[in-house]
Amino acid sequence: MIDLTGLKLIREHIELDTVDSTNTYALNAARPGLLVTARSQTEGRGRQGRRWFSPPTGNIYMTLTLPAPDPRLCLVAGAAVRETLAGLLGGVEVRIKWPNDILILGRKVCGILCEARGGVAALGIGVNVNQSEWPAELTDSATSLKLVSLRALPLDDVLQTLVAGLDRWLVLYRDHGFEPVRAAFLEHGPRPGSPGRLEDGTPCIVLGLSAEGFLEVEVEGRRRT
Repeated sequence: MIDLTGLKLIREHIELDTVDSTNTYALNAARPGLLVTARSQTEGRGRQGRRWFSPPTGNIYMTLTLPAPDPRLCLVAGAAVRETLAGLLGGVEVRIKWPNDILILGRKVCGILCEARGGVAALGIGVNVNQSEWPAELTDSATSLKLVSLRALPLDDVLQTLVAGLDRWLVLYRDHGFEPVRAAFLEHGPRPGSPGRLEDGTPCIVLGLSAEGFLEVEVEGRRRT
């Protein structure tokens, strides 16, 4: 179990062996401050209904619930996870891919799914910790902390560090607003001036991140958010 001592926003931890989805479980519980973790998921999901591959191989599958849904919470979670993983790996570059995938050397190591129901927000986070094999369609795009560091990491230690970092960043956002999160994203996310694509495939140039948490881009000479 996670040690909740000193954490300000996380009040309860439910640890499961297997669950359909930690987000679904947490939203059904419908109480803020709940941390749900599982060893595996049978129906893990990512953004836009994509499946999140969730085998019982030593990865982290977790959801934290918060009151008052806020679309910027996804960006807060992205900044927190990125910082935590960078600290665990030392000098390896860890970056944020819009809106909140975490990449190591260009490969995805973490996905974050934010959902809300009935006034409760759920921050779902999946981190590849000790996984070394994936389905064929993910082999060239996924990685894990183990593959990058060339050693297995104690799962409970990684989870404890991640939860502490998430709590700290959420408190920072609550007490000091969005600017620290925005600064972290601008430093470790898509670099201004870099090429990108909208979700429909349209080419764009990244300009920055607005104070409201929207990505600002240039498309065919016009500024868009």
